[in-house]
Amino acid sequence: MTRLRTPVVLLPLSLLLTTVVSPPPGAGFTPRPSLPAASADDVVPLNAQIVATGIPGAGAICQIGTFHLGGPFHDNAAFSPFTEPGEILDGRRLLVASSSNFGAPLGRTDQAPGAILSIDLGGVAVDVPPDFGAGGGQASGLGGRVRLYTANSPAFFNSVFSPNAATANEVAVSLPLGISLNNAFGRPWFANAPLGDTGYGTISVIDPGGQPFKNPPDLVAGGVFAGDKTNRSAASTHGLTSPALATSLVTKSPDGSGRAVFFAALADGSVVQVHVQKGVDAMAPPGSFTPITGINTAAAESAAPDVITRVGMVFNWVPNKVIYVTDPAANRILALDLADDGTLFTSSPRYLSSPWLDRPVDIAPTSVEVAARNFASNTTLGGGSDLYVLNRGNNTIVRMTQGGQVIAIRRIEADLTGLRVAGLAVSDDGRRIWVTATTPGGQGTVLQMPAFAAGEVTPSLMADAAAAGAEGAIAQGTFLFSYALEPDQRLGPLFNARSCNGCHAGGSQGTSADSFVVRVGRVDGGTGRTVRQHSIAELGVTCDLPTGAPPSANATFVRSAMTLHGTSLIDNILDREILKVQAAQPPAVRGRANVLPDGRIGRFGWKAQTATLVEFMAEAQRDELGLTNPLQPHDLVNGCGGRKGSPEADGVPLTSLVAFLDTIDPAAPSAACLGSAGAAMFAAVGCAACHTPSMPGPGSPAASQRPVRLYSDLLLHDMGAGLAEFGQGSTTGSEFRTMPLWRVSERAHFLHDGRAHTIGEAILAHGGQAASAVDAFQALSPADQQALLDFLGCI
Repeated sequence: MTRLRTPVVLLPLSLLLTTVVSPPPGAGFTPRPSLPAASADDVVPLNAQIVATGIPGAGAICQIGTFHLGGPFHDNAAFSPFTEPGEILDGRRLLVASSSNFGAPLGRTDQAPGAILSIDLGGVAVDVPPDFGAGGGQASGLGGRVRLYTANSPAFFNSVFSPNAATANEVAVSLPLGISLNNAFGRPWFANAPLGDTGYGTISVIDPGGQPFKNPPDLVAGGVFAGDKTNRSAASTHGLTSPALATSLVTKSPDGSGRAVFFAALADGSVVQVHVQKGVDAMAPPGSFTPITGINTAAAESAAPDVITRVGMVFNWVPNKVIYVTDPAANRILALDLADDGTLFTSSPRYLSSPWLDRPVDIAPTSVEVAARNFASNTTLGGGSDLYVLNRGNNTIVRMTQGGQVIAIRRIEADLTGLRVAGLAVSDDGRRIWVTATTPGGQGTVLQMPAFAAGEVTPSLMADAAAAGAEGAIAQGTFLFSYALEPDQRLGPLFNARSCNGCHAGGSQGTSADSFVVRVGRVDGGTGRTVRQHSIAELGVTCDLPTGAPPSANATFVRSAMTLHGTSLIDNILDREILKVQAAQPPAVRGRANVLPDGRIGRFGWKAQTATLVEFMAEAQRDELGLTNPLQPHDLVNGCGGRKGSPEADGVPLTSLVAFLDTIDPAAPSAACLGSAGAAMFAAVGCAACHTPSMPGPGSPAASQRPVRLYSDLLLHDMGAGLAEFGQGSTTGSEFRTMPLWRVSERAHFLHDGRAHTIGEAILAHGGQAASAVDAFQALSPADQQALLDFLGCI
């Protein structure tokens, strides 16, 4: 087995980032930092491979990645062929922004040229031909290794599909400076500076053919938002009135429309919000980061360290929502903590500063959110992700936590003279970094290098996944789900299983004795931790920690390892949909949302104690495997190294595991099943009052969302004294989340502790708020009871 250990540089206290709350500086650059004295280990060379050249003004960059269920590039039969292997939106390809049209005729001669390239990195380095786009449209060069996705060219006018839009005469891109892909439920978005410093900015939403949005929800904008023409309303306080430097998907709007909202960073130092149906409005005022001036084509192609034409922007969604924007002129990062008023997002600013930031021109997740279907984007941080920050001033990448601590610094080294870094991207499996750079003579390049400083465990997991041929986040997650951890990969020291598969074979319900988790507590003191039944001593490592329940416990209870099929769909359901179901329930059986201390609604676990799937997996990593991670960084077991080097793994394995869970959604019930007599009985006796047949899930807008047929309201209900155990958090002992019933016939046992061996036994064990439904079931004729059970066998 391969063991790859990437050294982690532990920096002295003087190198830690500090959070500074201060007013933004005026226009103009902060002097280049005088770096503190550093040891030889503080800045480590990072050798980069040249993978593409011939890209003038190379800037924004991203891997295309996977487009999810419910989104147009996945579901639309006219769009999905563009994402097939070898095609222009193949998930393994890169999109790269350039200041050149590559010979394509200009659509707007009064605006800057510019294009988005789709590049296949398989094989030898790509040297992009300077005029391969001369034929117009989505031109192809080098046997398809490079494709022109969109450009300032006649084929890509907004008027192609929106001739009556206020911005019909705008092109898809012109001096494109930012890229954010809505892999979750939408399309690619691009930030543009078409007139440089002298004019407005544009944000474009682009179809697979390179044209702006066909059949757009906003008839005023079509597929291009520009200036003040596409503001949300006359009351809007800020439009795209200066060049757009960056953009980032946030999520579906808080207004309940189900439509996408993106943020855009503008050259005046403001951040605006763009609702794809309702238009542009203010969010953070001008001067929130230092304004950028001197934006034009020549500046975008410059290799001078202090010539800046763009900023980086990323979004964190779990557990709290934060937008990070680099402030290259002030050598800091703007962090906007987000809330909403039910219609618009609101924000509160703070700043991260460090002497190790030197013209931070871009920022990227160390773990890209590729799995969560409401958030997936190249500009979204996966759960527990750190930040990579790209310094144009000294060609370094700084890895830092979101809490503000510098973890490691790498200086990029490549066989090129005079390069100056410009853009940053990370692969969906977290193994590779891509950096664009401008070079003397107005040229540009793409560099590839390995990820770094991923913690004590992640490098060995990634190396073993690579050795097994598991490329990409989904394959990597599939590999990791069944991967048996070794003690030198921080298993334990106490654990219940060595892999996720040990309790959830193939993602299904646990059936072995080890898959039943024991929780301990005291009658007079509530619940305690999960009991761990195994020790690394069983694997030959010296450890004297006792397994099983501690002597201080005077009560135990058992929980079954539930099925993981469909959990990613549950993650997709919005809180507002859960609350709608709750409001419609009869008072006698109305459930209770488990509102967590931070205000979010829990939906995972027997007690709905966890809000998101990635956090649920993080808890399992710690409690069942003994592996700490950024979302659960501290082990509850002390001794035998159990609290050493926390967190032991970074966020990449968590995101990859959720990407695997995206692939095991339950099959939808047939029409015959849904229309059966048993379905009518299920509703008539009152089962459907709590086991809600469906809620809206993947897709956009709200009216087009796919139904998630989970047969649960995800709420807590009092199930009576017969099923009661201990409370957990705010729940009582008799409160349990309504268990989803999809594929219930495939389960080997039922109820939280597995006491029921048949579905019928489980029904009869219900009490409390479910007692009336049990009585109604028992009053049915044997034939009607069997019809109901047959229905449960087909959903």
